[in-house]
Amino acid sequence: MNKTFIRVMCGGAEALAPRETSNKRSPARLAALLFLLCATLSISGCIGLTGASKPASSTSAPSAAAISVAPASVNFGSVAVGGTVSQSVTVSNPGGSALTVTQASTTASGFSITGATLPMTVAAGKQSTFTIVFAPKATGAVSGSVSVMSNASSTPSTVSVNGTGVAAAALLNSSAATLNFGNITAGASGAQSVTLTNAGNSNVTISGVSVSGAKFSASGVSSGLILSPGQHAVLNVTFSPSAVGALSGSVTVASNASNSPATVSLSGAGVAAAVPHSVSLAWTADTTSVAGYNVHRSIVSGGPYTKLNATPVTSAAYTDSTVSGGLTYFYVVTAVSSAGAESLDSTQVSAVIPTP
Repeated sequence: MNKTFIRVMCGGAEALAPRETSNKRSPARLAALLFLLCATLSISGCIGLTGASKPASSTSAPSAAAISVAPASVNFGSVAVGGTVSQSVTVSNPGGSALTVTQASTTASGFSITGATLPMTVAAGKQSTFTIVFAPKATGAVSGSVSVMSNASSTPSTVSVNGTGVAAAALLNSSAATLNFGNITAGASGAQSVTLTNAGNSNVTISGVSVSGAKFSASGVSSGLILSPGQHAVLNVTFSPSAVGALSGSVTVASNASNSPATVSLSGAGVAAAVPHSVSLAWTADTTSVAGYNVHRSIVSGGPYTKLNATPVTSAAYTDSTVSGGLTYFYVVTAVSSAGAESLDSTQVSAVIPTP
């Protein structure tokens, strides 16, 4: 009996199983053939046709860039024509990718944008700023918006802006119209100050400070000083008399303010230096044996008196250096024994202290 082979394919593997060419197959041979076929298929096993699937990647793509602009609106209030007011605006990127700001512009009259170099990149989770400036060109209310273009899906972002141009008014106020220095000892000096405040809505420029009165001088404010609205400067004035007598003068501050010049009147008096006074007392020494003397003083004739010395004075003279000008003093002296007994008061004497 001739034999041939049957080709069995499974997943690219093949096995050859013999088959009988005879038309007659015994049951035993047919069972063996089926066993061989199954064994071949089992050996081929379709290996590799089924395997573990590849797990999906756990890393997701970063989220897109986003934009947030704050504040959403800016009111600049009243600004003098010719003046400027600025407001900072923050651009934030709450997204997961870099934000690119490509343009920031406005068509509103009097508004401009500074402080941003475009294109500007803002990293994820970061922020940057630019500045909106309002410089009104005429009086009246102005409103509009600033448009911010970027690669964010919500572009453009806008900031509402408004303000009012008003006529410029420069006004310089002084905290005092007069300064009185009172009495200053000749050769000494006294100082006082005046605060100058810009009470207008535009800049005040000081063009000069002048002082009349030879013994007065000023410092702290000089020509060319610029005071913005609400700003102030302190003008210091000094009085330095060299002789006795009343003196007067003034300090004048010139500027571009509508109420210029600001003038402050000055006055003061030079007086002589205070002269120290003293009273010298002398009496006839007691002929009896005494331990010393006590000196008593009062500002009322007849007392009551106050003892001036802490221990008895052993000589027959005493100098009182604790007197003040313009007063009259009354003195008595008593003798003190070695036992501490004190005699009756002596005859009272008085001393008039001159002024000064």
